[in-house]
Amino acid sequence: MAAGVALGALYTVSPLVLCAVAFAIVAVALARRGLSEGERRLLTTVLAAALAVRLVAIAGIFIASMAIHDDQFVGALTGDGAYSMTRALRSRDLVFGVPANKYDYVVAFDEYGRNSWVSLLTSTQIAFGPAPYGVRLVNAVLFVSGALLLFRVTRDAFGPAPATAGLVALLFLPTLFVWSISLLKESLYFAGTALIFWATVTVLRARVWTARLCAVMAGLLGAFAIHDLRSGAVWLAMLGLATGLTMYAATASRRTFAGAGVAAVVAVAMLLLRPSAQERVVHALESTAKTHTGHVFTVGHAYKLLDEGFYFNPQTPSASTLTLTAGQSARYVIRALVSFAAVPAPWQLASPRELAFLPEQLLWYAMLLLLPVGAVAGWRRDPLVTCLLLGYILPTACVLALTNGNVGTLLRLRGLVTPYLAWVSAVGFCATLQMLVRHRSGAGS
Repeated sequence: MAAGVALGALYTVSPLVLCAVAFAIVAVALARRGLSEGERRLLTTVLAAALAVRLVAIAGIFIASMAIHDDQFVGALTGDGAYSMTRALRSRDLVFGVPANKYDYVVAFDEYGRNSWVSLLTSTQIAFGPAPYGVRLVNAVLFVSGALLLFRVTRDAFGPAPATAGLVALLFLPTLFVWSISLLKESLYFAGTALIFWATVTVLRARVWTARLCAVMAGLLGAFAIHDLRSGAVWLAMLGLATGLTMYAATASRRTFAGAGVAAVVAVAMLLLRPSAQERVVHALESTAKTHTGHVFTVGHAYKLLDEGFYFNPQTPSASTLTLTAGQSARYVIRALVSFAAVPAPWQLASPRELAFLPEQLLWYAMLLLLPVGAVAGWRRDPLVTCLLLGYILPTACVLALTNGNVGTLLRLRGLVTPYLAWVSAVGFCATLQMLVRHRSGAGS
């Protein structure tokens, strides 16, 4: 009876929170299946801590914002989150016939920012009532669920230690932590891409056709979830899978690896010898460079990838007349790749908020150093999963590197590849520890 009263009270206060709690219980129960008693205990402890910290943080945001709550303010920490939620609330008011003005209609039906996340937020507010903090908890559960999907795949591939290390890093990295309790679309995007990744591995590994069929349906659900969240989201996920499968096929044996190397050399030679091919590549880079300059000319801490002369005349990407030569394109690509890995360097931190990011930036550098070690060690244990993880990283990283130009935006969007990079780096970390232990044992004997 006491439990029933408590559940009824919780449902009355926020039905969406109760739904999120139920979903979290199911996700944790499924993640524990098939594990040893010690692993189940450790996993439960990690997940309980991760969810409890997020719940405390959401409660803290609510308490800190109580004095300024009204029908427009939703306790949002970011401009994008506030925009999405207020747009959803305005749309809900229009559906229920709440008096509105012209500006409410403009915001609710504006073409800018229209995506499936805004539609989902609107449907959620209609079904459950205004629930900005319930949405935060749903996002937290979605993020943890995506992490659990990757945990199960990497545990089967690399063993308990690397999988647990990657899970802990993913759940408690500050930037990803803020992601997971925000009103942004990032948690849904991550959960969808993780579901596609898990489904792909299951289809390739399952021995029962019913398991493969369920995995296909799950993959389609993940694709549906992300298809309208970002431009070309599904194509980018498919490109990541294709890249990973190509790497897997190319490294299947020494003969195929040598053949792939020869094919790569021939492709580069043809690109250098055929002007028409060079023009197409340069034209594609001009398009990404225009997007990059658009980020540079926005408010915030910008960084530059092109030669200095391209920033004298501010233009929007759609109106830009920017053109590049082959040499300018090469310098642009090199700077983009270096900047994606290094920005913001410790001496580039320009505000207290960026300075607070320094510990995580140093951890990012450590993960990059461990990445090649993890790639080699992971390939020796499970070539397929390792190549798919790397495949998920490379195309997205290249797109982000070439199109970005704002430090804050880079730190936010770099989180799209951090979850997959974290597990490869975790494998490298465990392999490094094992090597050091063997070296010390050998020296002691």
